[in-house]
Amino acid sequence: MAKQTEKTGINQRIDSMSVEEMKLRLAEYMSTDPHLAPRPVSIEVRVSDINNTKCRYDVLLIDSEGKEKVIMFHDRYSRLIYIYTLIHPEGYQRRVSTANDYKAFRVLYTLLYQKDSEALIKTIDSTNFEHFFSHYVAQSRNAVRKATTHASDFAIDRPQSHEGKVLIPFVAQGGNVVIDTTLRNQMANL
Repeated sequence: MAKQTEKTGINQRIDSMSVEEMKLRLAEYMSTDPHLAPRPVSIEVRVSDINNTKCRYDVLLIDSEGKEKVIMFHDRYSRLIYIYTLIHPEGYQRRVSTANDYKAFRVLYTLLYQKDSEALIKTIDSTNFEHFFSHYVAQSRNAVRKATTHASDFAIDRPQSHEGKVLIPFVAQGGNVVIDTTLRNQMANL
């Protein structure tokens, strides 16, 4: 009953508006509709503006109007895997990331969090790598979905769709990715 009364009140307000008022009100609503937000045109990994105790680097989606949206990862490992995937634009096989006792992951973890990678290895060893990897890829997808309605292009895609390669479609298709030079230089040899 309350919904019916509310709907009636809304309809009455709409009926009493001029065309100009309706257009103005509609424009206000549309400007806040996330489905109408501009599509991101760039992904950037940059040193955090604040003294972030969680991670030295932020991952941002930048739209055509220059607006930036930070992807809010809720754990270290989903950010780690997402950035590792950004660094490999053509994709990679999961087993490659396990080479040399997870060397690339360990180095990147240390760069991102300024901590020894012992916690990373302990977490991987407490499950198995396949479960660890799948879980944190899923967590990274959730973070990207919360950041943009265009998540399908900007999230790590299913490897089955790319001959077993782990990749981000936007990046694989040549999309603009900017990685802070300090991070890129350190990761160039891995």
